[in-house]
Amino acid sequence: MGRNGRRNAPRLGLLNAARLGPAMASVVVIVGLLLTLPLAMKSLLLAVFFIGLLMVVILVGWLGLERASIVLMVLAFAFEPADRLGVSVLGIGDVFFFIALGLVLPRLLRTRLTLPPAFILASMALVTMALLSSVAADKGAIYYYTARVVFTFVILPALVVWWAPRGKVLVWMLVAFCVGTGLSVLYGIPKIGAYRNYGLTQHPNVLGYTAILTLALIPYLYVTLTPTWRNWICGGALAGAGIGIATSGSRAALVVGLFLIVLVPTVERSIPLALIVSITGLIAVSIVGNRTSPTHGQDALSRLLGAGDASASDQARVEGVSETWKIALHHPWLGTGFDFTEFIGHNVYVQVAAAIGFVGLAAFIAVLLSMITPIFQTDVPQSRLVYPAIVFIVAGPVSPQLTDRYIGVLLGVALIGVNAVRAKRQEEAEEAELESATLLRLNR
Repeated sequence: MGRNGRRNAPRLGLLNAARLGPAMASVVVIVGLLLTLPLAMKSLLLAVFFIGLLMVVILVGWLGLERASIVLMVLAFAFEPADRLGVSVLGIGDVFFFIALGLVLPRLLRTRLTLPPAFILASMALVTMALLSSVAADKGAIYYYTARVVFTFVILPALVVWWAPRGKVLVWMLVAFCVGTGLSVLYGIPKIGAYRNYGLTQHPNVLGYTAILTLALIPYLYVTLTPTWRNWICGGALAGAGIGIATSGSRAALVVGLFLIVLVPTVERSIPLALIVSITGLIAVSIVGNRTSPTHGQDALSRLLGAGDASASDQARVEGVSETWKIALHHPWLGTGFDFTEFIGHNVYVQVAAAIGFVGLAAFIAVLLSMITPIFQTDVPQSRLVYPAIVFIVAGPVSPQLTDRYIGVLLGVALIGVNAVRAKRQEEAEEAELESATLLRLNR
C-alpha cells in the first residue's frame, strides 16, 4: 500500500525532490551575493529583488516546492498586518503570497476550486455592477480602483481557498497573522509620544483594524490548539490585540472589539466565558474610573469619550459620509465608479453605494453575508473561521477600508470555514441516507 501510494503520487518536478546540503547552499549564497554586488551599485531595488529570488531558490532547494510554498504563505500572513512594509501598494506580505501560489501552480491547476454557491452568485453580480459603473464613468483611475476592490473581496479570498490550507498549516497561518500584529504593535509603542500608535501600518486606524482581526482569530485557535500551546498563543494574541486597539486610538476598533467579546460567548453558549467577559469588563470599568492617560487622551477609550482630537475627527467623518451619500442618491443605479481620489466616505456601505449604485451595494452585502452563514454551527470547529468577516461587516459603517489585502486574506479564511461546514453537513446527510437505506433493507 505504501509503495503503491509512493509510486502513484504526483511528481512535481526535480525541484520538489531536490535538497541542497549546507555546503552547497553556502556556495550558492556566496556566489549569488557576489553576482548581486554590481546590481547593488546601480539599483538597491534590483539588488533586493535578486537577493530575494536567490533566497526563494535556496528555500525550494532545501524543502521542495510544497513545503517552501507553505513557509512562504505563513510568512505572507505574518507580514500582511504590516502594510507599511513594501513598495507603493505592494506589500511584503503580498510578494510572499504570490510566490507561494506560483510555486504550487501546477498542483493548483489540477485542483478544483470549490466555493460556496451564494458567494459565486453574489460575486458575479458585484463584478458585473462594478464593470458597468466603470464603463459608464470611463476614467482610468476608476478602472484601477475597481480592480483593487474586486481583487480584495472576490479574487483574493478565492485564491486563499484555492491554495487550500487545512489542519496545522491553517493554524500556523493564523498564528503568524497574530504574531505579525503583535510585532507591529510593539514596534510602534516607543514611537507613540503624544499621539497614536502607527505600528508597522500606514495609519493608526489600520493598526486598530489588524488588532480586531487578530481578536477574531482567537476563537478558532482556542478550540484547535493543543492545551500546551492554547493559553500561551491565545493569551498573547489577546494581549497584543488589546494593546493594539487601545494605543491605536481607533474608536471603531474598540467598539467592534467590545461587540466581539459579547458575541462570542453568545454564539458559543458558554456561561463561564460570559462570566469571564463580564468580570473583565467590570475590572476595566473600575480602572477607567481612575486611569491616567499615557497617550494624552489619544487612546481609543479616551477618544471614544470625546478626548483628544475626537471632535475634529467626528466632523470630518460626518462631512465625508454626507457628501458620499449625496453622490449615491444622485447616481442610484450605476454610481460614479470607485474613484477614491475624489471622495472617501468613512462608511464602506455608503461608499460602495456611491461607487456602483444600490444594486451593486446589495451584491456587495450578499458577498459578505455568504461568508458568515455557518456562524451558529459551533459543532464544527471551522465555523469559528467566519469571525473576521463579521468584523468587517460590523466595522463597515465606521471605516473606509475597501482595498486592504490583510482583510482579503482573512475573508478567504472565512470562506474556508463555510466550505468546511458545508462539507461536514453533506457528509452527515450522506451518512443519514445510507443508514436509512440500511434500516429499510433490514426491515424488509
